[in-house]
Amino acid sequence: MSSTDWGLRDYYAGDEDPNVRYLVILVEGERLPHAVVRLTGTTEEAFTHNLTWEPSDLLSRLPGEPRWTAREANTGYANGFLVQMVREVGAARHESELSVYKYYAVFKNAADVVDLDKAYMLVRRPEAHREEAYAGHNLWEYTDKLYRLDSGRDWTEEYIAISEAGTRLLRRKIDAGWANLWRHHVVSFADGTPYAVVVVAKNPESRAQPREFTGEGLFRQTELLGKLSASSFQETDFGTALRIMAELVRRRRVDREAPGGYAVFHHPTDVLDPDSAYAIVREPGPEHEVVLPLSSMESARLASRLHVRDAKRHAAAVGEHHYFAVFENIGATTDVNNAYMVIRRTADEPERWEMFLRSGEWLPSGGPRDKHTLAIGEADLDRITGRLAAVEPRYLEFRCRERGPVALVRLTATTEESARDLGWEPSDQLARLPNELTWYVGEVDEIGMVARRFWSARLTRGVAHRNDEIQYFAIFPTQSAAFDLAKAQLVLRRRGDVEEKFVRSVGWIPAERTLTGFDNSRYLAISHEEMERLTG
Repeated sequence: MSSTDWGLRDYYAGDEDPNVRYLVILVEGERLPHAVVRLTGTTEEAFTHNLTWEPSDLLSRLPGEPRWTAREANTGYANGFLVQMVREVGAARHESELSVYKYYAVFKNAADVVDLDKAYMLVRRPEAHREEAYAGHNLWEYTDKLYRLDSGRDWTEEYIAISEAGTRLLRRKIDAGWANLWRHHVVSFADGTPYAVVVVAKNPESRAQPREFTGEGLFRQTELLGKLSASSFQETDFGTALRIMAELVRRRRVDREAPGGYAVFHHPTDVLDPDSAYAIVREPGPEHEVVLPLSSMESARLASRLHVRDAKRHAAAVGEHHYFAVFENIGATTDVNNAYMVIRRTADEPERWEMFLRSGEWLPSGGPRDKHTLAIGEADLDRITGRLAAVEPRYLEFRCRERGPVALVRLTATTEESARDLGWEPSDQLARLPNELTWYVGEVDEIGMVARRFWSARLTRGVAHRNDEIQYFAIFPTQSAAFDLAKAQLVLRRRGDVEEKFVRSVGWIPAERTLTGFDNSRYLAISHEEMERLTG
């Protein structure tokens, strides 16, 4: 390994320029570099936590900064540190649990994150476990892009959290692409009333198919223009097309009943994105100029999101901490009695999270990234923690930042037990926690613990019996029933490619329904001895 091959793995490699040198300035005790310095001849520039290249004199200041160390790096490693700085500093600034909206820019090449203009995709997270990509024309569509990036499926790409200003820039860029590369046509009825907006690629050699928008959902492929006379449609500009699309949405809904009330918007074209509504009213008044009728389901989902956002806007610290209640789903957030956990962070340490255990006792916890949270004040904090402290049993999940799952714990006022296979055994995880610096804890409700215990047992048993010459499986009516083997509805055995089921009156017979035909959350591998007890 050369003196410049160190630090982050070099999958950000770029072309080496013999006239350019990179040095990374590290600070003792801090994980992120202070800066990446670029020397081009006698010109010194630095990429700092301002996340931009600026003229620099950092190298001349090194002798006076005893905690600083400058390490030379090749282009690949320098790029790696740039990516790390942009990701982590951006996340700290724009991914706060108090951020009303969370937006992300996606890049084809990881090293491009230093230049927002190179992003090719804009994604938002309106709630936990929900991602939407900006599709242009004020429309958002479902995506799993961030999940694919986090899981390594799209490992050559990268994403970063961005500000609302950055979001506006990317939206304009994506819309400009539609305006520059597609012709927009308005298709009208004989009386001149618009029926659809149809877009056609300007490049005659493009393989992209024409698409239409009729006021429902997103654009979809169409052959509409080829079936109409030239007098039935007219080319228009992007802005006019956008206004007509919004008109189509409103007209589609004008005669609908509104059991869920009406969503209220600031601007006419906002109706293309229902999530941009700022209020729900039972009946619109004169001041509500732009509204859409809602079904009961639409209203419930939107009301929950608006409730969460409003809580973020009005959140205030209680003492030195911001507090958040955690819920199973977004709909549950409208009633704090549904909260199953409370977490907090200090104002000056946004990455340090703790969960409530008992009065005056908080445990290190993971962040709320994939949780449904609600910012709460002192009154709700006292109400929820008082209820949680009185609940027995409590269910805790211990995890390690480096190794993953550690233990599933059931806690009462006098006992602590850890899940082992299908049962519980005494444990001391809480006593060990202060000495396990990489451990953190989360709370789950009883249903959540049932699921976690089941999958833990299923994995352990699957590994233990995967090489058995004859494999046995017990099928249960529900997941919770699996913790009592006597509740098995059916026993199967597999020998090679042959599967058989046990029928008490006749013994083993060919199974007309194989194991793959059952929901995998309803069966467990069992031992030969367990099979004998169930079939004896």
